[in-house]
Amino acid sequence: MSNRSLHHPVLQELGSDSGLMARLRHMEIYNGRCLQLDQQLTVHPALVLLLGGEASLLQAEQTTRMVKGCVYGCPAGSTFGVQGDGQLAEHEREQTVVAILHFGLFVSLPGSDEWKELDAAAVLPENGVFTYGSPERLQQICRSVYRHVQDKDPLRKWRGQLDFQRLLYTLIAESSPDTRHDKRQALERVKEYMNEHYDQDLSMDQLAELADLSPKYFVEVFKKTYGYSAMDYLGQVRMKKAKQLMLGSDSLLKEVAHSVGYKDEFYFSRKFKKAFGLSPSEYMRTHKNKVAMYGSTTLLGYAMPLQWTPYAAPLHPKWSQHYYNVLGPDIPVHLDAYRQNHNRTANLEKLAAARPELIICASGVEAWEKEELRRIAPLYEMPGQETCWRRCLLDLAEVLNRKAEAVSWLAAYERTISGWLEQLPSHTRRKRRILTARLHRHELAAYSHPGIREVLYEYLEFEPVVVPEEANNSLSIRQIEESCPGHLLLLVRQDSETLAYWRQLESSPEWMALDTVRSGTFRQLSSYPWREYSPIAMEQMAEEALRMFSGKYP
Repeated sequence: MSNRSLHHPVLQELGSDSGLMARLRHMEIYNGRCLQLDQQLTVHPALVLLLGGEASLLQAEQTTRMVKGCVYGCPAGSTFGVQGDGQLAEHEREQTVVAILHFGLFVSLPGSDEWKELDAAAVLPENGVFTYGSPERLQQICRSVYRHVQDKDPLRKWRGQLDFQRLLYTLIAESSPDTRHDKRQALERVKEYMNEHYDQDLSMDQLAELADLSPKYFVEVFKKTYGYSAMDYLGQVRMKKAKQLMLGSDSLLKEVAHSVGYKDEFYFSRKFKKAFGLSPSEYMRTHKNKVAMYGSTTLLGYAMPLQWTPYAAPLHPKWSQHYYNVLGPDIPVHLDAYRQNHNRTANLEKLAAARPELIICASGVEAWEKEELRRIAPLYEMPGQETCWRRCLLDLAEVLNRKAEAVSWLAAYERTISGWLEQLPSHTRRKRRILTARLHRHELAAYSHPGIREVLYEYLEFEPVVVPEEANNSLSIRQIEESCPGHLLLLVRQDSETLAYWRQLESSPEWMALDTVRSGTFRQLSSYPWREYSPIAMEQMAEEALRMFSGKYP
């Protein structure tokens, strides 16, 4: 182990009698000209490598242009996804190939034969990126590891584990403890500086000097790393800050422009309209409010039908991808929605700083949280799933004085659903029985909620298949087969452990022998909208269901 490893506090605690061991848990290689891997939760630490083509790594709200020869570390409990190059036409794109290696790092306990798993942060560089000397050699090793661990021969599998351990050792041993001159770390310093000094007149030469790079090279490497220029990023930061000022204060337009680094308010107005399609005055007139949402991204599924955008709300590119993309740019204060609001204390502090006039919170928020929320502003708590979503929408509309928008949306929704049902061919209703289930880790179980039941059993008039679950609430393949469903819908949780097991299960003889799989009446469901109960989720579930059972979009 190199001297660099001794700088980490976890590894410093290891005694001379301790030993380290790495184990490759599972590995996948994905390829395609339009490769798109939605963000998943990493149960175990992962390494991500670009083996071919062009792609970006998505980690929470950060996007990084991947470079061949670099290995990107994702700690356990984080989220990541991969986006292929979308700038070229499909026929012009090179095949994108990405390898993902999930692993564990263990330390032996002195005086015993037991091994304890360590946090992978003990071996990841500060910037999360390893650099390997030869990109070609890295690809060879990676493909060799994959080939061997996929083999059924125990000796070859062992060889794959040994090759992985050697690869991980090399990455750790060759990582420098001094990240000051690391390009990625330098660019992150520049982005952080822009986040803090967006109100100043920043030049390209000044930013390049901060990165200790020549201006020409800085421009190239920033664009290659992030997919946008430094000036574009600075503009994004300024516009986001401008929204916060316009919606959260009574500042004049001239004051807002100066506060975000623009000396000319008319130039700022033109930039703002070009970015958002509205002038600053139009934006303030249509968006200004000081109402916050707290506790669940599902709340945004009630905001959209009302044509209303909250001042603050929980957002995350994995757990609320649709709302993050559609509403995110217009919500000034983003609360952390990691694993549906894990970071509650930090969110409460951020909400207090935003000083909202009203807080709308999801049902199920703990008593201590509600007490803290009431100290910040008046509180309106949404009902739970036992209350019909239509009633919840109308009640919220009353609170926000947007009842006309709610009534109009509901009328349009009913017309849309009726129109879709009229287009459903009669032959799709022959196999009436349907079973909905979920897969989490290694457990299959029956799954449903009021939204699923309304779409499948009320709208489409399917007959639900009720399967008695085992004592541990699991559902076996044998039970699925014996229940004889005409259709099987399965929701696969998007975490690394579940996804790895699903790849094994779907290729197993037992699964492939299921009648629904052989007849083509099995469908895999996405987490969104099928885990959410809200007006927008209902609309999207109905659309997806009609598409599944008619074979085309409504």
